Amino acid sequence: MNIKQAVTLSLVQRGVGCGLLFSSALFYFVSLLMALYRAAQSMSGSDLLRRFGTIVQNIIATLYELTVPYIGFVWRNVPTINQSDPFTYGNLLFLGFVGVMIVGKQLTLAGRRLQARIQHQVERVEELQWRDSMMRNSASPSTVISAKSIENINIFQHPMPPNPEGRWWTRPWGVIGLSIISGYLVAALAKLTGML
Repeated sequence: MNIKQAVTLSLVQRGVGCGLLFSSALFYFVSLLMALYRAAQSMSGSDLLRRFGTIVQNIIATLYELTVPYIGFVWRNVPTINQSDPFTYGNLLFLGFVGVMIVGKQLTLAGRRLQARIQHQVERVEELQWRDSMMRNSASPSTVISAKSIENINIFQHPMPPNPEGRWWTRPWGVIGLSIISGYLVAALAKLTGML
């Protein structure tokens, strides 16, 4: 992989990672708000907690009214958390969002790390080219431009060194995120086939 391909990969990783992180976090936190709203509704039966439950319901209803024009799709499609049965679709999807958030964060971090490596490699190549040009200028006073020197001017065609830290999916958080997502998929398939 050369530097130009690494720049493209870094942009893709950061873009996809931010998209996954933002969208799954949005679904996750709106789902938490809906669970909190349902818990506040159940407090209306208690004399002691009725006032607190009403306050929580009003705050969440205000948030809903303010954000529904922008994220109405999210409010309508959030998973329903069920505390009595841990293997409902809503609970599994809620856990799946955690895995997607972890994977999104790991992709974003991998893109940032690659961007830092690219910057370091570009600086290194520029320094090597500067030293090489200084050595050539001191050795011969005549300046000759050849195809090889033009090729060396294009920094983005230089190869990137291999990543010493490994791929994002081999890191501990990457493994955890992918394990959660694959566990969600297995549980959802088991639920669909009636095994669970």
